[in-house]
Amino acid sequence: MVPSSGRKLYSVYMTQTNTRMSKVLCQINDVGFTRKPTDIRFMGKLRDKMIQRGWVQLYDHEFIRKVTEQGTAFYGCLFNGHDLLETGKQRLCWRMQTMVGVDFDHCPVSPDEMVKIYEFEGFRPWLVYPTFSDGTEPGLRSYRVLWKCEYDLNATYEQWSTTIKTLSNMTPYGDPRARDCSRMWQGGLKGFCHYDHSSPLLKSTLS
Repeated sequence: MVPSSGRKLYSVYMTQTNTRMSKVLCQINDVGFTRKPTDIRFMGKLRDKMIQRGWVQLYDHEFIRKVTEQGTAFYGCLFNGHDLLETGKQRLCWRMQTMVGVDFDHCPVSPDEMVKIYEFEGFRPWLVYPTFSDGTEPGLRSYRVLWKCEYDLNATYEQWSTTIKTLSNMTPYGDPRARDCSRMWQGGLKGFCHYDHSSPLLKSTLS
């Protein structure tokens, strides 16, 4: 476990002492950003491109570097290859969840304290990193908490949606606008706050 704020990739390598390194299956952009994209037309084109990209399997340290240091956008789900013009809705392109997350925007609770809250509730996070908006409000933090999911092709969109809402509602600070299973997540540039390669995989129904 790597809980200290601001740590960079060398710490990830230090935690991977065994030969079997952890991996994550995802759909991720091929380039990073230096700030959060806001142009609606650009975001629409990026969404279409990423939905139709092939799935990739990355070692944890590769994923963490791309997302938390290079500002690379990614999805916490896999898509089935259908075009948005064909289905009209992002959720109809959804195939399987591989990660779920909770967003905290301008939150008075620090990332390390939030990890402790979730650990107390029995849901130890896999990864926490500052988002692009972190540091824009004095004394408040903006960050994302992620969990890896148990790969389950039988789990439904609705089941994972309920799981995300449950995790978000465990504190009063979870962003209600960021609870979509098929949401595109933006990366960051500050590295990660917390990483635990032994964090248990989440199931589609929390218990």
